[in-house]
Amino acid sequence: MLKRSALVGALVGFLAVAAADEMSGNDKLRLLYSHRFSFTQRGVPLITVGIMDGQDRVVLRGERLLRVLPDGDGGPEVRAAAAWEITVRDARPAKARWWTVVSRQATDEEIALWRGRGVEVQTFETGIVFGVEGDVIDSRALLLGVAPEATEAAATRAAAALGKKYGVDTSLHPELVARPEGLLVARDPVTGATIENRGVLWFAPDKEGGLITVDDVLHGGGGARVDEKREARSYRGRIYVTVGQDGRLTVVNAVPEDELLMGIVPSEIFPDAPAEALKAQAVAARDELLSKIGTRHFLDPYLLCATQHCQVYGGAGLEDPRTSRAVADTRGEVLLRDGGGLVEAYYSASCGGHGEHNENVWPQTPDPSLRGHLDALGADARALAPFAAGVTDENLRAFLAAGDAAFCGKSKWARGRHRWSVRLPAAEVDRMVAAELPEVGAVRELRAGKRGISGRIRELIVVGARGTARVAGELRIRRLFGGLKSSLFLPRRDGDAWVLDGAGFGHGVGMCQTGAIGMAEAGFDYRRILGHYYLGSRLRKLY
Repeated sequence: MLKRSALVGALVGFLAVAAADEMSGNDKLRLLYSHRFSFTQRGVPLITVGIMDGQDRVVLRGERLLRVLPDGDGGPEVRAAAAWEITVRDARPAKARWWTVVSRQATDEEIALWRGRGVEVQTFETGIVFGVEGDVIDSRALLLGVAPEATEAAATRAAAALGKKYGVDTSLHPELVARPEGLLVARDPVTGATIENRGVLWFAPDKEGGLITVDDVLHGGGGARVDEKREARSYRGRIYVTVGQDGRLTVVNAVPEDELLMGIVPSEIFPDAPAEALKAQAVAARDELLSKIGTRHFLDPYLLCATQHCQVYGGAGLEDPRTSRAVADTRGEVLLRDGGGLVEAYYSASCGGHGEHNENVWPQTPDPSLRGHLDALGADARALAPFAAGVTDENLRAFLAAGDAAFCGKSKWARGRHRWSVRLPAAEVDRMVAAELPEVGAVRELRAGKRGISGRIRELIVVGARGTARVAGELRIRRLFGGLKSSLFLPRRDGDAWVLDGAGFGHGVGMCQTGAIGMAEAGFDYRRILGHYYLGSRLRKLY
């Protein structure tokens, strides 16, 4: 367990352990927007996860009674009903402004330079810092924001103009100027009794370890194809309902990290995969979760969301005993870089035989832990040696034919992920391209302008009857054709159709999940699996 004395000054990040839950008391609402989190009395981080936003009505149900806690744990509570219907009155949305970020590690010289250019300047610290027994984990960035705008659209235009004028890369950072407000009303649908509280209402099961069910949770796919639907879902921990940035209801689950991971890991990997692959996934998911704290949802009353934007979280109803055991067996274990700090533990379903560099997928600094390389060792790596330096237009056809030696080609889950082929009628391709690139006309040629080291297309050149266009970004390329499994493909014309012969499923950065299963099936333990996919990393038990 991480003791209080082990913490270093958590400027943005962990709060010290207190005798009572840090998320209780009269300052509850302020803490919801602090983008910090506390430890439970078991020494486990307590994470807040947004379940739904933009709701006009929310229904919560308990297994028996559902406790209402207007001020959270430690305050007054009502035990009167098994279900509550929550609405909001006199709601007012948040007020925000958006800054153009011109530096992610601001210096005094940069601050003075931009002030000298006559624009308003402000710095914003994001990320977390904490330490344990000599290791300091510091993911903080000091953003330099300039020239704030009242709307995101105006800020987008301003950022583009500033970037062009001064030759700098820009992004946006939102600042919460005024929190949303409203009167929360919880109504017992049986008796009609109501409980009102301004800003937030907390709910807890009538016994520790119980579950709370949220009706009509909106969820769905992500990535290249979205398929949203609603269903009732159950959650551990506490649920709070508050007013979101749009002035409508937001539902949030406050849950210990280990219980959160029990609901995340089954959504990320096959629960019946080998135990060592599940352990590797649990550690990677923990790293990814902790690395995102304090870096997103700056206008929201929670740390993370339950979608692919953060991590897909299905609640307690999707838990599986095997993945829960993997979470427990790796309790508190994270991957650290050799130089210190958390590894950005990205993962995807299948690399297709060769991983990708992180900067080829996202606008990031090259990460030494996220170098694309062959998904093979020993004799298999020697068999794939012609592709060790990268997959190119010249050797891609041979790579597609020879890739079964990779770990992700050996797994029993390889089929349909490791190698695939899509045949699309030419008229359908014309329609898809016209929706995105109306100026091109009927498609005459598809070819890769740039490929990453794995062979994934970073820039696709589309030659049409009326013009030529370039499509940049692996996800945008996948979506252009209706949701391809990856951008690692070789296009060819076959009569009145286009055929895309491809490999892999997902972006290919970090751990290849199908490959991790293949490694586990070959007898490698989770430590060796993680070391193979995250170069220069080491395991560390934090709590």
